Amino acid sequence: MKRFVDYLGAVVLLSADTEQHIAKAHPEINLAQIRQSLGEPDEVRRSSYKTATTLYYRLRTSNRYACVVVKKCVDGLYISTAMTTTKPKNGEVLYVKDS
Repeated sequence: MKRFVDYLGAVVLLSADTEQHIAKAHPEINLAQIRQSLGEPDEVRRSSYKTATTLYYRLRTSNRYACVVVKKCVDGLYISTAMTTTKPKNGEVLYVKDS
């Protein structure tokens, strides 16, 4: 189990199974990008579909974001997946980095 710290200081866990899923399904995302997206996000949103899920976004290129999906469980915060996307999804904005 890998441990990361988000921008609020909370510990976020990454299981070996999820790490393997990300490596296979989303090879454009690596552990350094996950760490940076959690620790220094450009924007954080609560999922509009699952209120226990938070999406951390960090701009990678002029039109691509790294997105780390974190689920809040009874025993802590866990990364569900990580991928790239063209824009942040709908959902309540929890944090926006100062320009």
